[in-house]
Amino acid sequence: MRLFGYAPENGAAAGDTMPFWHEGRWHLFFSQPPLGAWDYVERARVSTAHLVSDDLVHWEVLPDSFGPGPDGSCDGNGIWTGSVIEHGGVFHFFYTGYNRHADSPQSICKAVSTDLIHWEKVADNPLFGPDPRWYETVDWRDPFVYRDEEQGCFMMLISARLKEGPLYRRGCVALAASEDLDTWEVRAPLTAPLLTHCPECPELFQLGDWWYLVRSRYDGQAQTFYRAAPTPQGPWRARRLDTLDGRRFYAAKSAGDGQRRFSFAWIPYRKHHEARGDWVWGGQLGSPHELLSLADGTLITRLPPEVAASYGESLAWDVGEGLGDWQREGADLVCDAGDSYAWRPLEVEAGDEVLLDTTIEIEAGTTSAGVLLETQGAELESGYWIGIEPLQGRVVLDRWPTPMDPLWDSLVLGERHGVQVRQEIDAPLAVRPLAFTPEDGRYRLQLLRKGGLVECYVAEQVVASYRIYERGDCAFGLYVQEGKARFVASRFLR
Repeated sequence: MRLFGYAPENGAAAGDTMPFWHEGRWHLFFSQPPLGAWDYVERARVSTAHLVSDDLVHWEVLPDSFGPGPDGSCDGNGIWTGSVIEHGGVFHFFYTGYNRHADSPQSICKAVSTDLIHWEKVADNPLFGPDPRWYETVDWRDPFVYRDEEQGCFMMLISARLKEGPLYRRGCVALAASEDLDTWEVRAPLTAPLLTHCPECPELFQLGDWWYLVRSRYDGQAQTFYRAAPTPQGPWRARRLDTLDGRRFYAAKSAGDGQRRFSFAWIPYRKHHEARGDWVWGGQLGSPHELLSLADGTLITRLPPEVAASYGESLAWDVGEGLGDWQREGADLVCDAGDSYAWRPLEVEAGDEVLLDTTIEIEAGTTSAGVLLETQGAELESGYWIGIEPLQGRVVLDRWPTPMDPLWDSLVLGERHGVQVRQEIDAPLAVRPLAFTPEDGRYRLQLLRKGGLVECYVAEQVVASYRIYERGDCAFGLYVQEGKARFVASRFLR
């Protein structure tokens, strides 16, 4: 079983991940809500599920680790996100206990194990809650524990809010320290940049010459973002490419084996799986995202080569009729769109899961070139597109008709065409700045699809993930806008 598109077979969703590498095996713990729970109170009563892999390609489902305690207990309303650390032959699973009736509803709890499979909650849960000297008492979750060799103790990062400051900007990463993983001293924040309501799922790691502080935000452009620093104490600084994916790959956390590092997260469902329903917490897991550190501290992302290689069966495909001047040159497709827009549908029997692998050579001055998804009609009444925009130095995932100001929406689309476009807050759906422009103008594009789930990796440096509920009459296509591009040796694989 591949990880891409996985959710528990009982129909529940997959949520926040807690990856852990030990002795050659990748353990992926993740939060799962109860089956059929769509409303927040029921959906928040999550338990902890467990997957394992030796190679990042083949994943095995293990028994669930543990679930909520009795009603009224510190974790009676849910086992929320945490992290695993090994010390002295014992595995310590720090997690968030949720009791929505308590004055401080979120607290830090722990379970222990000697085999990573059988877990026992410790008797003195909860371990501790927020310290009112610095922090509000509501948000206190997502413990991430690591060994700080310089200070000679264990440190814990916690999602929290300052008790004072701009109301919607008090989010901070709280800090606690311990000598033995049992007794903890809460300290002042590691960082309080006044950027978000409350950061989620923080983690700290070193990759290459840089330290990275990663966390997610649910306000504004909700994404997993990072800051880089020369030391684990900071100072934390942004990069042009400062997020790991678009806003639909959320609460990403990572694990490394000492050589490579991989990030894991989920891609949400819409409520009741309705195409225009609200997004909800939890969905299906995305592929492992391999993280790489550039010399300037920028983090880039690629599809792990071993995952790409697992798609080994080539599928036959052909090019349909569309617009513009398209020519076949050997195994390549070349299009000169001039100062206009050109497109072609691709005809392929892809099945449920497929990888489209192509390299796009984009001529200098070209506005955009890329892939179409789920287009409707010969006149392109609707659809999705993933485009490389060299002039802007970015990759964009979006759809059309695009949202308009309500006035023009009603006058142009409503009165003339009878179309009502919902004003989505996430339009464009994803914008991914490129860390650098390939010198040869060649962009490798690897697009994974499983049903409506989409991950598109570009130039082995950025990825855009999304979920598409709508279905058109053409699942795949290619386009070029205002310029010329060559699609080199395109392949569909499964």
